[in-house]
Amino acid sequence: MREYLKDLDLDTDTIDIIMAQYGKLVTKDKEEIQNLKDQLKNLQDTSKGSEELQAKYDELLKEKEKAESDKKEKQMNDNIASAIGDKKFVNDYTKNSIISEVKTALGDEKNAGKSIKDLFEEITKDKEGIFENPNKPIDMASTNENVFGNINKEAFEKMGYKERVELKSENPELFEKLNNSEE
Repeated sequence: MREYLKDLDLDTDTIDIIMAQYGKLVTKDKEEIQNLKDQLKNLQDTSKGSEELQAKYDELLKEKEKAESDKKEKQMNDNIASAIGDKKFVNDYTKNSIISEVKTALGDEKNAGKSIKDLFEEITKDKEGIFENPNKPIDMASTNENVFGNINKEAFEKMGYKERVELKSENPELFEKLNNSEE
């Protein structure tokens, strides 16, 4: 885990804080798992031959397995979120698909030893249209468009001399219409 954080170029103090918090969480989870194991052991010892107690044992065993599975899933999701960083997907469908691909790739034997970040980068490399463009396009008039097409009387009155000369050369009819309506 520490190596993974170092790969993210975090400073030592930040890594130490994260590792301390991670240690607390792991210790808490281990204590919960040990508590469940102890409960299971107690039930095992006292439930010899009792179907009802056996059912409770099975239920606790499932809870333990689910807790371990949930812990692994949460850790994997946190690592994937870290690998994604501040990238914004174009939509949730795309995001969920990429995350699913990363999880599938993690289970593949040929990807043994690769980090989640490496797999994420491999999956998204050279793919267009999965992330939002941070530089939103600006709607500008093309060279063939008349930029004075939607001007009104109020805007015409606020125009300076240079803008009026431009309007007269670009759209003489509109200029005449707006200029003559001043009277």
